[in-house]
Amino acid sequence: MSVAGPVWVLSPHLLVAQAVTAALRSVGVPAETRRWESVLEEDVSESSTPLRPAVVIAIVDGVDNSAVVGHVEAFAQPGDVRVVVVSSADASTRWGGLLANDAVDVVTVTTSVTQLAEVVKRLTAGASSMDPEERAALRTSWALDRDRRRHVREQLESLSPQQRRVLELLASGRRVAEVGVEMGVAEGTVRSHVKALRAKLGASTQLKAVAMFHEVYEVTGSDLVPRPRQAGEDPGDDPGDDRSRGERVGVARR
Repeated sequence: MSVAGPVWVLSPHLLVAQAVTAALRSVGVPAETRRWESVLEEDVSESSTPLRPAVVIAIVDGVDNSAVVGHVEAFAQPGDVRVVVVSSADASTRWGGLLANDAVDVVTVTTSVTQLAEVVKRLTAGASSMDPEERAALRTSWALDRDRRRHVREQLESLSPQQRRVLELLASGRRVAEVGVEMGVAEGTVRSHVKALRAKLGASTQLKAVAMFHEVYEVTGSDLVPRPRQAGEDPGDDPGDDRSRGERVGVARR
């Protein structure tokens, strides 16, 4: 397969990028693994860079947050560099805002290696691998999702400081009783706050209110309120370890 320049494969999870690079090389794509952070620091449009990429493959399944979207948008800015985003079907809507740029395509993690190689071939030829109707539909879904998130954010911002703190603590994984201890109030007071904030958010359950918070602010429990480490827990254990993600990201070989 002839490609005018290297194909950079990157992911916030390095082992995922390395696995996909190896698979692409096995079908003749001149793929190179690049560290996500190092590419952010480079200006790939510099003419003094002799081996700037023809295509950047950004594997973002599971980390489709606003920061990562911003990073990928930066990758797509330099002149003739094309970008293909590999995301899950559920999260692909998050990328619709970038699809006004014809240099960006979105595929899902169910794409096989041979299919991804074909996408690279089409991009380097100056064509898109996406059907125009598919591109338009994804942009429409993105716009609707953006408006919905904006509305939910406005609802969350209407909460009182006490209600906001209760929701933050619940979103961190605290139980109602633990929230009461943390805030120095009775459990009944916490339940009253929960009832009031649910009414403001239009959330039928406490769980839905927490989900709204996580969705809008794109945080995990550990980002909010650190919990004491459990006895016997290895400080190096990370449930988001690259290896577990590598098993989930499935640009499948065929």
